[in-house]
Amino acid sequence: MKRALTTAPDAVRSLADRCVVHVKKRLKFELDYQYETLGVLDHFITAVADDEAGEAPFSPGDPRRAQLIHLMAPTVGAYFGEVLRRRFSCRWRVVSDQARDWMMEFEEVVLRFNPIGAAAEAFALQPIDSWGGSICTAPSDAQALAERLAASPPVLESDFYNLTTRWEVVEIAEDWLRGYYLSKPDQSKTYFSTADYDDILNVETS
Repeated sequence: MKRALTTAPDAVRSLADRCVVHVKKRLKFELDYQYETLGVLDHFITAVADDEAGEAPFSPGDPRRAQLIHLMAPTVGAYFGEVLRRRFSCRWRVVSDQARDWMMEFEEVVLRFNPIGAAAEAFALQPIDSWGGSICTAPSDAQALAERLAASPPVLESDFYNLTTRWEVVEIAEDWLRGYYLSKPDQSKTYFSTADYDDILNVETS
């Protein structure tokens, strides 16, 4: 059973609400923090990138994408994270005033990533390691999870960085980890705190 929703930090909520305003202004559509709106968000990302590109080619590594990431990834990623928070047992972890350092930590399985990093990669159309957009789990379970994800149906290259695709990856990973934990006789924890994450992932926070 899903736990009661955690509270979003003020910084996250402000950015997410700003995304709602941006999308309504451009697409005349009001986001309501439901999963079904992520397709609209993917369309918004494409529309913004196309406007920035104009008549010139806009390859994944184009420097103009870096400006889009700086301007738009925090708002879009905050909204994406808020959709996740409303569906899964997870919480934001804001450890600095830099959005690239924020993380979404799942509470009933060890699964963590930065939704804002996922949005940054959606604008960049390529991985950006420094933004933490890739999911991670306990080192002891990482290989098994990677094999499960590799067995998923292939995704079109054009859809690989979509937030709807990222949602599907998270959904598969969260569901698989639940089942995987049940198969481990030494797995007794049903809730993972921030301290647990620091211990399991050997993370130091300031």
